[in-house]
Amino acid sequence: MVYLQAAELAPIDPSFNIPTTPSFSIYSGSGSKLTAFLKSLNRSGHLIIQSTLITPSTIMFFARFTFTLAAISAASALPVWTPEQLQHSGGINRRRTDAMYVNDDLEQLSNNGTASVILSPDEGGVPTISIGGNATIIPQDGSEKTVLAHFMIGNAFSYTKDLWKTDIKMAQEGGIDGFALNLGSDDWQPARLDDAYTAAKELNTDFKLCISFDMAVLPGNSASDAANIKQYITKYAGHPNQLLVDGKVFASTFSGEKSAFGHPTPQEGWTAEFKKPLEQAGTPVHFVPALFVAPGAISGDWSDTVDGLLTWNSAWPTDLTSQSQNVAGVVGALAAPVLGQVKDAVGSIDADTQFIDAVKSAASAVAGSGSKTYMAGVSPFFFTHYGADTFNKNWLYVSDDHLYTSRWSTLIANRDKVDMVEIITWNDYGESSYIGSIGKDQPKSNAWVDGFDHTALIPLTKYYTTAFKTGKFPTIEKDSVVLSARPHAKAAEATADGVGKPLNWELVQDKLWADFLLSGPATVTLATSEGTTQSWDVAAAGPGRFSLPLTVGGFISATVTRDGKTVLTCKPEEYAFTDTPETYNFNSFVAGCVAE
Repeated sequence: MVYLQAAELAPIDPSFNIPTTPSFSIYSGSGSKLTAFLKSLNRSGHLIIQSTLITPSTIMFFARFTFTLAAISAASALPVWTPEQLQHSGGINRRRTDAMYVNDDLEQLSNNGTASVILSPDEGGVPTISIGGNATIIPQDGSEKTVLAHFMIGNAFSYTKDLWKTDIKMAQEGGIDGFALNLGSDDWQPARLDDAYTAAKELNTDFKLCISFDMAVLPGNSASDAANIKQYITKYAGHPNQLLVDGKVFASTFSGEKSAFGHPTPQEGWTAEFKKPLEQAGTPVHFVPALFVAPGAISGDWSDTVDGLLTWNSAWPTDLTSQSQNVAGVVGALAAPVLGQVKDAVGSIDADTQFIDAVKSAASAVAGSGSKTYMAGVSPFFFTHYGADTFNKNWLYVSDDHLYTSRWSTLIANRDKVDMVEIITWNDYGESSYIGSIGKDQPKSNAWVDGFDHTALIPLTKYYTTAFKTGKFPTIEKDSVVLSARPHAKAAEATADGVGKPLNWELVQDKLWADFLLSGPATVTLATSEGTTQSWDVAAAGPGRFSLPLTVGGFISATVTRDGKTVLTCKPEEYAFTDTPETYNFNSFVAGCVAE
């Protein structure tokens, strides 16, 4: 598996000086009319395009499922190429006439080694698109990187110091540097906050803590409201586990773009009642809130107030909805164009780009402001199912196509632009985004959380956090796999659910998603029934992402074989896939296995 720095190329023409760096090469055959702009290459190895004649539609048709290739242009009179045969390193060799299947195979191959698609033109020669290579090239910028996990104190009512210590140790096993502690309005939460800081100190490690003020519930109407949150900055500023950036106390929020603290604007309120008084008192803050504002506001009205930004919604493709894709109420499988939009959106950097630019612009616009921090979000899942009698939240964000690892891959490929990452979340059970252990203080979410442990994501997280922080992927010592799948068919009708199907249910796919970490070349096999199985040959060590349709009444399993021997088998017996659920549950069952 190869992860590469995003790169941009000028249009290719006969006079173009073709790059010879190990990250990629692009060249064209004699008489080529191909013009390419490489926007992002974040899932596979170096890209080679060989062509005599090729049209934009063909390139985009295949690129959508492997890498992002944009701004393709060619003369409209060129012939149209059609897919005929797909080949790769021995795993499959079959003729394909259905475009969707060719695309699906190419996606699987591009994540794991060398793949080639041979296209037969209506006339002329035979172009080849190859994806492969073994080098690991990650952008290096020399800066220190930090990974936090968002911890909901509101879901920790019964936490003891020992439980805090258990969670801290588990987070460290995942390469997580600290918790962003979401502080809400319950009167018992300050005591749990204090327990967290005490537990971290008693562990005598460098695990960091910071406060994320939940301004969706904390009042922000008066100067006294600001004083209430300032007290926590002052209290923990000198704590050995307090996260500092540039020697200042790191502080964040969830929301806060409407909290004016008695001033005409929220920007004035945060500056006058929060930042300036703390600085004058000798406890300056490095303020990186999660504000739900347009990019222009960060480089404009907010530039004097914030020291950076957490883009909370960058963790999921939130703009991808059933309405935006015109599939509301559609029961069947998604059409190829919609699947293409889904694959493009999952893990994309597009949600970050404008905000990254805005943060940089704000840093350059404010004299003496110091460095500005861009913090990106990453999350494995999102599903919430509350009725009108509770929190009235019933929707999902698309989490298919290996959202978690795809997003990590994108952030690693762009680590020269991203200063910090926040995993969203450690324990927000109500929104199914948790990677930590399931606690007993759930916010009325037991119906879709109990039995759906996600902690198998912790070792997988360690692989990606290491690469993000150090600029180098760690050596994989043992083969492992993480399997995730939903418990019922997306179109199933629940027999006793009073809330209804969640918004955007039409966009999910009834598939098993498998994330492998392989110590060397191997053959991986997935199965969801005795008759539904598929194998792929993987040419080199590294991560591998594969999927297979689920089978009602079936199971999920994965195997890794090497040199004729099975080195890993993973078949969680507790999983079941049904088409007759009692209630709707679009949370994911997650299981992980590691070779002996």
